[in-house]
Formats: sequence, C-alpha cells, structure tokens
Amino acid sequence: MKASTQILDVKEIDSSSYESIDLDRLVVYAVAKLSDMGLELSLENIIVATFKLFPKKFSLVGYPEFPDATRVEKCLWRCKGKKRGWLGGKTPHGYTLTDRGRMVADHASSLLAVPLEAKHKAISQTRRKESIVAEVSSAPAYQKYIQGEEDKITEAELCYVLQGTLDSLKDTLRGNLDSLKVIADELQRDEVSEFLVFLENRFTKFLYGR
Repeated sequence: MKASTQILDVKEIDSSSYESIDLDRLVVYAVAKLSDMGLELSLENIIVATFKLFPKKFSLVGYPEFPDATRVEKCLWRCKGKKRGWLGGKTPHGYTLTDRGRMVADHASSLLAVPLEAKHKAISQTRRKESIVAEVSSAPAYQKYIQGEEDKITEAELCYVLQGTLDSLKDTLRGNLDSLKVIADELQRDEVSEFLVFLENRFTKFLYGR
C-alpha cells in the first residue's frame, strides 16, 4: 500500500475525546502515529495525518473539508523548541520524534482513551492549575520581574511564590517549585516557566545550599 493511501485511511478520532487536549500534544500524537506506521515524518504527511485524526481542531475556518497547514506548522515549531524538545529535524528534511516526544504522545494516547465523564474531571483539574498559575503571576515577585526589578526580589517573596514561608523546609519549597514548573509547562505559560527558572537560578544557594 502506498504511503499516501495509508495516511488517507487513518480513521478520525471522536471529537469528544480530544476537545480538552491542546493542539501541540495532538500533533505529537499524529507524528507518533505516522512513525508507528513506518511512514516518513514529512511536513505534508504530518499535516494530513493530524487533519485526518482531529479535523475539528485542524480544519480551515469556513472550510472544514481542508486542513489548516499553518496551525500544524506553528505546533511543530513550538514542539521543537528548547523548552520542550518533543520533536527534532527540520521541514525540508523531515521531523524526528524524541524520547520525550514519545512520552508526550503516549500520554496523549491515554487521554484520548479516557471516558467523557473523566474528561470533565480533567477539565476541572485544569481550571485548578490555571488558578495556581494566576496566583504566581499576581505575586509581588512576578510583578518585580516583569517590571525589570528582578534584583529586588527577596527570599520571602520567593517563598510566597512557592506557597511557603522562610521557615518552610527546603525540600518542600523545591518540591513546590518543580510542581509549578510542570503546571506552567502543561498550560503552555512560557512567561511563567521562564520566571520560575529565573527564580531557581537566582536563589540557588537559598534553595539548594550552594
């Protein structure tokens, strides 16, 4: 069977299964699907496979029968970034799925298999995570950071961001920091992720004793 025919035979996934999953993870899932089928990870193949799998999210506005190539390309660009590293390669030569990308694809696969009732619970959890990130972005330390006054951030303000105090155990603060970084990454809040990395570097001695 020719590669083009194999891609066209890819079956659409029920839209209720992926409505709460972000675009980037869906694209990585499509890349993994192509890889498992032994097909070339070219831009064209990825665009078609993603559209075949998830037409509700990857069709052109006003033209649901056609794929939105630009949307897919933007996802590929984000997934190749240093912060994620889910994909490798370049458009002219084809893409590669990294080990981290495979983990993301496997996680997306598990989400696609979750019943609708459980998805509603996941949406509730997402809202909770959004609330946590909102607390970080409203903290005094973050306000100083975005105003270019990051050198004025105090250890007490750091602890406030990490949901602790100066008396909190360092293990607790480090654990909270790791959790916040994961949440910011999941929600694609790059500006918050960069802020948290800045805090970790700035207060390395305070957090890690070095």
